[in-house]
Amino acid sequence: MRQPKALNIFIVAEQFRCAGKLTHLIPDLAATNPAFAFAADLPAMSAASMVCMAFSLELYFKCLIRMNRKPVGKGHDLAKLFALIGRRDRTKIKRYFHSHSANVRSYVQRMYEESGRPIPAVDVDFVLSASKDAFAKIRYIYEHGVESDTGWLGDTIVEGARKTILEKHPDWERARQISPLPETSFRSTFPAR
Repeated sequence: MRQPKALNIFIVAEQFRCAGKLTHLIPDLAATNPAFAFAADLPAMSAASMVCMAFSLELYFKCLIRMNRKPVGKGHDLAKLFALIGRRDRTKIKRYFHSHSANVRSYVQRMYEESGRPIPAVDVDFVLSASKDAFAKIRYIYEHGVESDTGWLGDTIVEGARKTILEKHPDWERARQISPLPETSFRSTFPAR
């Protein structure tokens, strides 16, 4: 089986990262921009944002794996994919997380204090363990909800993985998908300008 190019994986990861961030912001944007009026009454679209961010992390990890010329394999388990990344890249991601994880540490501490449980050490391994199946589970959150101590905590790891890739290939930040560019009907749902 022919393996995808790392750059192509990165480009799609960028699209899902952007979609995840925008999905979270759309309800706020609706207040000031008529193009987002369809979302004016929606609360933050957390499930959609988390699914997009989890998939972007999966793709960033697969990009890093391909950059080391290994096959990306199948599956969505973030902890298993992280283990396939080269040691130096894992170290860079862990350093980034350590320096930028105050929000997730605070969130986990608050959740564990509220439930009366001992506060765990919040590191990359903890976050990946809790978030490892986020893409698959949160897509179907309406079926069973999300079990305790699972879900999505990986936004900081997304940024660390992205930064690790861009340190090696800064020119990739401006790379865009050239093909295939499928036509969609999405634009026809908006009034003409």
